Amino acid sequence: MGLISLPLVAVVVIIALVIKGLQYFRAQSPSPNPFKENACSEVKDKVTDQKQRDAVLKQGFSSDRVPENLNAIVIGSGIGGLSTAAILAKAGKRVLVLEQHDQAGGCCHTFIDKGYEFDVGIHYIGEMNFQSLSKTYVDQITNGQLEWAPLSDEYDIVVFAEKGKEHRKYPVICGKGNWQESLKKKFPSEAENIDRFFKLMKELRPSNAQSMIVKFIPLWAVWLLQVTGLINFFTTFYKWNAKTCKEVVWDITENQELRDIFCYCFGDFGTPPSKAGFPMQTFLHTHFLTGSAYPVGGASEIAFNIIPVIEAAGGRVLVRAEVSQIIIDERGRACAVQVKKGNELINVAAPLIISDAGVYNTYERLLPLDVASSSCLWPLVQTANHGPGALSVFVGINCDAEELDILHKQNAWVYTGNDIDKLTLDYLKLSREEALDVDIPLLFISFPSTKDPQWQKKFPGKTTMAIVTLMPYSWMEEWENKRVMKRGDEYESIKKIFGHKAVEQACQLFPSIKDHIDYVNIGTPLSNRHYIAAPRGEIYGLDHTTERFSLWNNAVLRPQTDIPGLYLTGQDVCSCGFSGALWGGLMSAWTILERNILKDLTNLHKAIKAEVKAKIE
Repeated sequence: MGLISLPLVAVVVIIALVIKGLQYFRAQSPSPNPFKENACSEVKDKVTDQKQRDAVLKQGFSSDRVPENLNAIVIGSGIGGLSTAAILAKAGKRVLVLEQHDQAGGCCHTFIDKGYEFDVGIHYIGEMNFQSLSKTYVDQITNGQLEWAPLSDEYDIVVFAEKGKEHRKYPVICGKGNWQESLKKKFPSEAENIDRFFKLMKELRPSNAQSMIVKFIPLWAVWLLQVTGLINFFTTFYKWNAKTCKEVVWDITENQELRDIFCYCFGDFGTPPSKAGFPMQTFLHTHFLTGSAYPVGGASEIAFNIIPVIEAAGGRVLVRAEVSQIIIDERGRACAVQVKKGNELINVAAPLIISDAGVYNTYERLLPLDVASSSCLWPLVQTANHGPGALSVFVGINCDAEELDILHKQNAWVYTGNDIDKLTLDYLKLSREEALDVDIPLLFISFPSTKDPQWQKKFPGKTTMAIVTLMPYSWMEEWENKRVMKRGDEYESIKKIFGHKAVEQACQLFPSIKDHIDYVNIGTPLSNRHYIAAPRGEIYGLDHTTERFSLWNNAVLRPQTDIPGLYLTGQDVCSCGFSGALWGGLMSAWTILERNILKDLTNLHKAIKAEVKAKIE
């Protein structure tokens, strides 16, 4: 496009942004303010009786339990679905949340077996150990009942565990400048390069929020921003996203161990440094900059304390409610869902359908093909990659944590050598048979029971360990149509080899646990497919590549779809993990209510902080 026409295009774009901005960012709205008042009440004693907890988390679906006059239906009870439903409930909407599993919470649920309780997806959350905006948000959708226990200041330990060599360990420390200074002591000749990396992190931090504007403006305006390059006046996110983490970090330093440390926690979004955009890694680091925390009482406390907020407005959260189809009426509008109850199909209607089931499930399984294929999202669905599958190992240890030489309130990221990008990619390219004969190059290891101050009250004399690593879905794909727990001896044998290999590698780091292991439960990508309805065993939705966060794809992955009455929420709308899905939930409610609820939340947050400050003074 020529220079002469550029000013005219700029004017058109600006006008479009202003018009759309008035709609979504206006101060006044007919929708009620869901954050008008501080909803926090005095924290009640934790409910530990399992029957009482199940009465909240395991309310089975039946047609007579469906509230009348629904305003919206949410498919899926992950944090994206629950947060959207809770905000809508606080705005006076009656919302029904439907969950296919037998308990609510998605990756926030827990399971109890053989006297041990395990969370399946919550290991640590940033910005919850102080009154951040994120914590204020969570406080409001839980009525202040969800408490958080801070992890150690050295919340992560990066470990290079090469065979035949002494393990090299590098702590990751929260607090302004602490990790930066620690690295400079470890790598004194790299001080200038370390400062350069942290300076880039700081410069990029505001661009994350700025990049989200493309989800609220017309797609034709996004196209103009793209072809003219004007997007760079609003945010530097897309310029940096075009560069992979590996490209940027490898340019900063030639020290391979330092490169690996800069990229050490890519497993938190699952995409190796050579495929993920640089902003993805920096935002993860800044998310934990001020520390991290774990929910007191375990991950199931999250759903347990959100559900009453939804119910207070007349809504429900029902489980064992497999949605088999989103129903489209003769006008092309999403108007109902079809729920499979045994051999019966039950239709439940509402004017708004909100999917927290992920883009793939929504477009490839739930929508009629002719409707899905005519959507502007269809090309992305056909070309984007699923996030990587995961192997999870849950270990029960029959003694108190104080008797063991293990990590307390910390996580370990363990690699079998340097160049973690190559190590990971080479491993994922192996056939299943080849992988059975080699060590697992990446392990995330933590001891969740040490993070929860309530643990010893519930399970005295016991400790839990969680191990997570990446595993291609293809390694287990041949059993995908077999029933859970009935996939046969060969599947069980292969699963155990991978799982016990992970445990053996963990025992090399923490030998004191070896003689105390009395429970091991192994989950493969097929487990994720069954329990959280992940089509290919992924735990992070869409693969977090540079393409996934390109300007156009990021804009198309918005809460409001081009199918009237259908909205999206959760990880695929924003980003992965608890916090990504949480903010995806807020954006979805923002769009539905046509009200700038981020501004409402920010105003409340400021008022709460001012009140706390006044009490201290």
